[in-house]
Amino acid sequence: MTNERKRMRFELLLERFFSNFHRILLTNLLFAIPSAIVFGALYALNNVLFHGAISLPLSLTAIILLYPFYSGVVMVCRNIARGDTEVKVVKTYFSAIKSNFGHFLVHGIIIYIIVTFSTLAVSVYVGFLSSGWFFYVLLFFSILIALMLLFTIYYIPLMSVTYDLPLRYIYKNSLLMSFGEFKNNIFATIAAGVVFGICFTAVAFIRSATVLAIVVSLLWALLLPAAVTFMIVFFIYDGMTNIMRNKEDISGELTEKIEKGLKEQEEKKAAQAAQPVKDDFSDIDISSLKDTDDYIFHNGKMVKQSTLLKMIREQQEKAGESQSDPSNPAE
Repeated sequence: MTNERKRMRFELLLERFFSNFHRILLTNLLFAIPSAIVFGALYALNNVLFHGAISLPLSLTAIILLYPFYSGVVMVCRNIARGDTEVKVVKTYFSAIKSNFGHFLVHGIIIYIIVTFSTLAVSVYVGFLSSGWFFYVLLFFSILIALMLLFTIYYIPLMSVTYDLPLRYIYKNSLLMSFGEFKNNIFATIAAGVVFGICFTAVAFIRSATVLAIVVSLLWALLLPAAVTFMIVFFIYDGMTNIMRNKEDISGELTEKIEKGLKEQEEKKAAQAAQPVKDDFSDIDISSLKDTDDYIFHNGKMVKQSTLLKMIREQQEKAGESQSDPSNPAE
């Protein structure tokens, strides 16, 4: 019997990527259709409003407009990354858009705000570096915060297509995993960086603006969105599902303990209610009691002696009935 060598993670990455490359290509082409419409409209609007000058806030609105369609890319790449062998790209793509359109539109707005302010903050502090060392500190913290937000953005779309959760839990869990899954986040960033590096190499020596625009458009339409998404999802999916599964197990255990505790309390109350409550007459001398209306101090109250005698006799009668009952044999 031969033992097969356990394949390294890098080998699985390459195997799943290249064996499903035609699916990744088709996913890119599907996403390229709304991309072309959005980029074309924003380019025309930018020319009208700013006469050819590039407006960063306006250009980044593409994130909001395209993010609902990006849900299809995430769903297809998630299925490929986790090892599904028969992924129906077109059906999966449009099903994801239909199911997640509203949530991803909100995600797009949130991510637009994050990206816009992070970009502006870093660019401003870079411009002021010559003014003093304090701006180096601000730049460092800006980059650090931007990196944590980038890791958070990794999880937001993946968690949305994988779990049916309210938005606040998606953002909370994604932010926590940006810290808790730091190693996998770094691997995902490196893998995505490799894809961008290959694309940059392909266009670095092009001098013609027209040719450059054509090559960049082709790379976007055929490779970039799904390839980068696949790389990120491959490295973070297992860690995310393990954490979410552990949370469900812990939640289930807590629920079980709470239910068990409530059941024990109810059983205890029922048992106490079933037992006869005996009055305590240890604070008085029973032999001195008389059947009169004279009052005597008992359990912090003044009670008639005749009433106490009646209570004592009733308790004695109940005790006698309990002893004579065959269902309650004496010890």
